[in-house]
Order: sequence, then structure tokens, then C-alpha cells
Amino acid sequence: MTVTNRVLKKILRDCRRAGESQSVSGKADTILFAFPFQEQHQNIAYRVFAPILKAGEVKTCCLIAEANRGLLEDISTSQIIGLAVPEDLQKQPLLSDSVNQQLRQYRVAVALDLNAEFHPYTAAAVLKSRAPRRIGFLAECSDHFFNIQISKKAADPIESSYRYMVGLIRDSGLLG
Repeated sequence: MTVTNRVLKKILRDCRRAGESQSVSGKADTILFAFPFQEQHQNIAYRVFAPILKAGEVKTCCLIAEANRGLLEDISTSQIIGLAVPEDLQKQPLLSDSVNQQLRQYRVAVALDLNAEFHPYTAAAVLKSRAPRRIGFLAECSDHFFNIQISKKAADPIESSYRYMVGLIRDSGLLG
């Protein structure tokens, strides 16, 4: 997704403000999964990350488009943040106050943006999480949002990138 410089600056300014008002204290202990918008990628992401989501070994939080919330029907609803995606991102480039408020409730250690194509909503959610490990796919402006970036090769299926992310979660020490 192409994001204009004006919109990018607005999103980054909003993320900085959110970071300044962050008040949750304690050790980061949660994994944030920002699910992709593409349905096929959602299904693959769910299949790869379901063992982590269902095990209960570590706290998790899932950000998913409100219309696709049914994919996570067997996950506790307290772990799901529904995302209303506007039709025109130029007019509504910022996450809603409701989503921001829900994100502030978590102490995120690892945040993953599972969209293979850059999307400002999920990227902003990952940045606003204040996670020490912010993982996403390499894109033109991804440097602003992620400190670990994965290069998506056309020949590799998306599943291999998701499995690599599972390894990064294990490396974080959150999983046994």
C-alpha cells in the first residue's frame, strides 16, 4: 500500500504522542499479532500461530479487521482487538481511540505485523505497542515502524516467513 509523506508524518506524530502517554508498567509479557487483511494470508497466519495462541503459555493479543474476527472464534475475546478499516486511508489515517485504548492495556514484548504488504494501521499498532521487538515485512517506509524486518521473496510462500517469525518469538525467550 502506498502512503503519502503527509499521511506518514501524521501517523508517526500520532505514534509518538501515544508513546509519551504510555503508562502500563511492569515486565513486557505479551505477544501482539497484527493479522493480515488478505484472507488467504489470514488463514495461513492462523494455522502457523494457532499453537502459540491456544497454548496459553504466554499472553497474546490479536489485532484483526472487525469483518474477519470470526477467524479467531476459538481464541478468548479479551485477547482480540477488532479493527475497523476505513475505505479512504487519506481521510482517516489514524487508529481509532478505542483501538489505542485497548493497545495501552498490554505490556508487549514482541509485536508482529503479519501483512506482507505494508499497511499503516497494523504498522502503527506495532509501533504504538512499544515492544522491544517490532517485527514486520520490509517495505519503503517500514524502517519507521519495525526494528526487525523480513524480506519477502516472491519465490517463498508466506508461510515460510511466518515460521521464521515463530523462531524470532522463541529467540525472545517468551516461549519455552
